[in-house]
Amino acid sequence: MEQFDQSLLHKFQLNQCTPEEYERVLEWFTTPAGREYLDTVMTQDLDTAKPDIMMSSLQSEELYQRILDTTGQEQSHHRRPGWFTGLKVAAILSGTLMLAYGGWRVYNHHRNTIIQTAYGEVRTVVLPDQSEVTLNGNSTLRYVNNWEGSGDREVWIEGEAFFSVKPSAVPRSFQVHTASKMNVEVLGTTFNLVDRHGRMQVVLNSGKVRLHSSRTPEETIIMQPGDLVEYKEQVRTKVKNHINTQRYSSWKRNSLQFENASFAELAQLLEDTYGVSVEIRDTSLLHQEFTGTVPSQQMDMLLDGLSQLFHLKVSHVNNTVIIEKD
Repeated sequence: MEQFDQSLLHKFQLNQCTPEEYERVLEWFTTPAGREYLDTVMTQDLDTAKPDIMMSSLQSEELYQRILDTTGQEQSHHRRPGWFTGLKVAAILSGTLMLAYGGWRVYNHHRNTIIQTAYGEVRTVVLPDQSEVTLNGNSTLRYVNNWEGSGDREVWIEGEAFFSVKPSAVPRSFQVHTASKMNVEVLGTTFNLVDRHGRMQVVLNSGKVRLHSSRTPEETIIMQPGDLVEYKEQVRTKVKNHINTQRYSSWKRNSLQFENASFAELAQLLEDTYGVSVEIRDTSLLHQEFTGTVPSQQMDMLLDGLSQLFHLKVSHVNNTVIIEKD
């Protein structure tokens, strides 16, 4: 079996990984060596599970099949005769395994909850204070479970998310920490946040937020509704006012709205959100700008919309999207 960083696996068990480390572990779980590791640990855990937390064989089989489906394993992979007979499943839900199960990527710990969406998945999460976070595909949200008392409300985000933050009865700030080390401080507001590849963008729909870097917290910017602020490697690169905020969160409504966007930006969006490789065969398209709206419910529907709207030949071969002039 291919060796993996055992100290990182131990951190994973204790729910102490950073979002980047969680992603690294999850990616390894999809490899043959990672799947073999999962199978071995499940077998050991199942043999030692406590009888007071058993599930039925039918529930066990359904859960295990979901594991196979979401991690890409064949149904026959390492199945033993009578595998589900008297299966003690509680151990499957132990900290070692929970995040590895694709659609079961919600890890509950006594201190933290971590939620990761799959490529192309949109999911709304209700936080302990009833604030809502809608995650776009390929995004990760982490928050501390216990928000009681007078402490600040804190979440960590990587990817793209839309926040609808509830004002607190007791004055308490709402802190959003990003992988780019940029922080958003909120009192009660709605905004869209993107944090990928060292680029962080915030679009404020309502309310007021304060942005600052964890590296230089004394340097702040106050945003008003209709503002867009963008940072690259913690350096502010763009400020816009009075924008159409709905366009930036159109993905919540199963559509993608583009305004003076380049096909290079489109390619990056497809790769980040849907997990595909994009090949633009006609390089003259890379910097060509376009404006339009396409559906985003399914990859094939999105590609068909693009081809019709922009008179392109768009094909999806295996995990690669090929874009060329028709």
